[in-house]
Amino acid sequence: MKTRREFIQTIPAAGTAFAVASNSIFTEGVANAQGATPAEGHFNPKGKAPSEFTKEVLRRAKATLPLSDRRDFAEKDKGFIAPMEELQIMADAGHVAWDMERFQFFNEQEGFDSIHPSLTRQSKLNMNYGLYEVVPGIYQVRGFDLSDISFVRGKTGWIVIDPLISAEVVRAAWKLFQEHVGEGLPVSAVIYSHSHADHWGGVRGCVDEEDVRSGRVPIIAPRDFMK
Repeated sequence: MKTRREFIQTIPAAGTAFAVASNSIFTEGVANAQGATPAEGHFNPKGKAPSEFTKEVLRRAKATLPLSDRRDFAEKDKGFIAPMEELQIMADAGHVAWDMERFQFFNEQEGFDSIHPSLTRQSKLNMNYGLYEVVPGIYQVRGFDLSDISFVRGKTGWIVIDPLISAEVVRAAWKLFQEHVGEGLPVSAVIYSHSHADHWGGVRGCVDEEDVRSGRVPIIAPRDFMK
């Protein structure tokens, strides 16, 4: 059975394999789409234009969905404390670790002729990007990754729940949190809610390995997490 470190070291290789395979798929898809004429206003000029059948299905869906009900958007904004100003979070190696800039088109246009209106609405609801209070003593930084990172006030510091997927986005989240709420208190414990990599992969962005090995910062995970 691999150790956690050995497992983490396999992730770049797996990612490279996926990237190589997907690159050939996407390259072929782009080549096939080059002959298509994009619909006017289509968000991606290289994309294949939606058929009239697709556009009619989406028009019917828009007419039947309760899109005028904005309660979800009001809920989304509850507890907002501060935005993250930088849309790109840089990785230590010089590339972009997380790029919220690429999702801004959801804020710039109300609807799309090739995206289901329900999916568009859900994507707009996911555009929160900053620090939020859940209840007094519990906070979240949202939009820095596929998941949210939570901070719970403990007796001696902050308990971190689900430290995202990379150290860089966790450091950025911790910095934003400390600027507005953290009071300079340290991380006192870390909790992994489950084994998906976007809920633990960035732990080195909030704790030092020596603190963990010495027992100063306990890591709490589900039973059989390593399996």
